[in-house]
Amino acid sequence: MTRREIGETAFTILAIAALWPAILGWNHPVYQVIMGIVLVVLSALVVNKFRRIRRMYDQTKVEAKQRRNEEG
Repeated sequence: MTRREIGETAFTILAIAALWPAILGWNHPVYQVIMGIVLVVLSALVVNKFRRIRRMYDQTKVEAKQRRNEEG
């Protein structure tokens, strides 16, 4: 795992922990701000994750095509 992936995983765990005040019914403006920030950051992480997965998928398609050309 890269440092970036570890950071993403750690932030995801923190984001889940940030939801608990809302689940428990604790209403405070600070929690609302924290959840808003968490939402924005998680959205960015999801977009980056999809881009990374798409890039890896495209790389495997190219490698598979090269292997087929070498064999055939």
